[in-house]
Amino acid sequence: AAAAPCGPVGTTARLQRLPVSPAGRWHCCPSSCSALVPLGTLSHCPWCYGSGGCSRQQHLISIINSSRDKHMVRPCCRSIFNMRSTGELLRMYVVLKACSITPLVKNAEALVRTSRRVLGDAFTFGVMRHTFMKQFCAGENEEDLRPTIDLLRANGIATIIDYAAEDDVESAAKPAGKGDAAGQHPSTTAATTDGSGNTAADAAPLIDGAPVLGATQLPGAVAVSRTYSYEDEATCDKHVNIFLQAIATGAKLPGQGFAAIKVTALGNPTLLERMSAALLEIRSLFREADLDGDGFVDRGEFDTLYKQLFPAASQETIDRAFASLDWEGNGKVDIISWSHRIHLADMPGMVQRIKSQGTCTRLSQELVAVALTREEVKLAKALLGRVAKLAAAAVGTNVKLMIDAEHSYFQPAIDHTTQVLSLTYNKDSPIIFNTYQAYLKGSYERLAEDMERARRKGYVFAAKLVRGAYVQLERKRADALGYESPIWDTIEGTHANYNKCLEAVLDEVAQDRAEVMIASHNQASIERTVAGMAKRGLSPSGSGVYFGQLLGMADNLTFPLGQYGYEAFKYVPYGPIELVMPYLIRRAHENSAMTKGPGIGKELRMLRSELGRRLMQLGSSSRGRKVHATA
Repeated sequence: AAAAPCGPVGTTARLQRLPVSPAGRWHCCPSSCSALVPLGTLSHCPWCYGSGGCSRQQHLISIINSSRDKHMVRPCCRSIFNMRSTGELLRMYVVLKACSITPLVKNAEALVRTSRRVLGDAFTFGVMRHTFMKQFCAGENEEDLRPTIDLLRANGIATIIDYAAEDDVESAAKPAGKGDAAGQHPSTTAATTDGSGNTAADAAPLIDGAPVLGATQLPGAVAVSRTYSYEDEATCDKHVNIFLQAIATGAKLPGQGFAAIKVTALGNPTLLERMSAALLEIRSLFREADLDGDGFVDRGEFDTLYKQLFPAASQETIDRAFASLDWEGNGKVDIISWSHRIHLADMPGMVQRIKSQGTCTRLSQELVAVALTREEVKLAKALLGRVAKLAAAAVGTNVKLMIDAEHSYFQPAIDHTTQVLSLTYNKDSPIIFNTYQAYLKGSYERLAEDMERARRKGYVFAAKLVRGAYVQLERKRADALGYESPIWDTIEGTHANYNKCLEAVLDEVAQDRAEVMIASHNQASIERTVAGMAKRGLSPSGSGVYFGQLLGMADNLTFPLGQYGYEAFKYVPYGPIELVMPYLIRRAHENSAMTKGPGIGKELRMLRSELGRRLMQLGSSSRGRKVHATA
């Protein structure tokens, strides 16, 4: 009997017991393998070691993990390469291999700068276009996206459109040259605050007497961050139009559309840092008030705190203030109610009252140091308005909006923005997805708090789980300023925290209260998610669990996921070559770090094996033609 066909991509037909060869080869792979499965039957799958047939999850995991023999590419995995020409595979191998050369990656930015200066942009950009850009980006404009989108869709993979034009924070802080027009050069300083001539940088919060510095002021900071250069508010408005185009493109694609945005494109990065410091101070006030450490501030504790800030306040004023926080009326307030009721816009008025009453306590001075000015509040509202415009467009086109994570000193402001928008736009279905970086020590607590906030406020929680991309910069900044690094000390700590976050959010998904994007290139995380979905009875599609990997990376994970009917996505970046250079350099840095782990090493082994197989096949064909000609 001939082998049964695999069936169309994304169906369960290939998961049935299908004829196999006497040697025991199991036919559960894409149709490209069907010729390798001639005769015979088995009642179990030798790759999964499961008797009586295997589940879809078991088959998927067996294919993802199919390189048990490190020197062999299984037929199932070979199907990943069938759509690639030998030239494309060679380019993929060369680019990923180059990423493993530490000195090359470490000096990548300097090498590119030197090449542009000595050899010119035409040569430098030409080389980058045909190597790194072809690997990690889909093109320079939306028209270039179509071939990549079609290829992915044919394999059951959807796309997340990502306009990847970036600037690193160092160039954003470049001082004005003599010929620069005022307001037109990249700057990370905020607008003049209150008419006094002082800027946000002058009023920067203090840590142990030292101003809180951004990466702009860090000597030797590596340009692997994803921060847009800030020119003026008009430039931020232009970025809105670019993101609106990405949302419109996502709406035209089949299946669920996604678009990714960066908040640093929509406002001054230093404003975000100032907002973050102010939001952290609001949380710090809660900890100060919670004298017994039980996680709640009762009436007596609130009175004590309020009098330290405003000693002249009447009891009636204190009563009104507490009532506005205790909206449930149970005589105590937790951090969710506290942070929801005290707004950034309240801070200028609080500072004015402190100054008018002449308060000079430690708490009052700390609050004055970090509070936003009225001008900064206006800029913050403008930033929120831009993100809200994108959210409204996403709702109107049923496109989900991923708000990317950034540096830890921007993240509180980004979280705040996401929470405000989720209250409005995630009521019926999740549109706004916030990103949680598992390499941050407090990320699980933040995730748990945000899920509880969503339950109370009656909206659907939506998250993207990542490990994090700014390890070097975060640690270097912490060392420079003398505070504890926000990053877990070991990779094992990050892995354990990622797993903890993953299990918690899957539980929430199983209760129909959340959706999650597992944005990971870590094979163990993918396998854990697939197994967790099966354990909770979550179907591969339509359950609210999505998988995302970057274009040019982890194809051995994304393609099996898509081919087996899971909701797999590729981040598909695009943008003009001169503007995506920082993104490409960041991809090189990320791949350099990953080559030390099993993921990229496995991809390189698979590529090397497939190239070797094709070379041998080509040699055999050539010998066959020569024998035929001689005969």
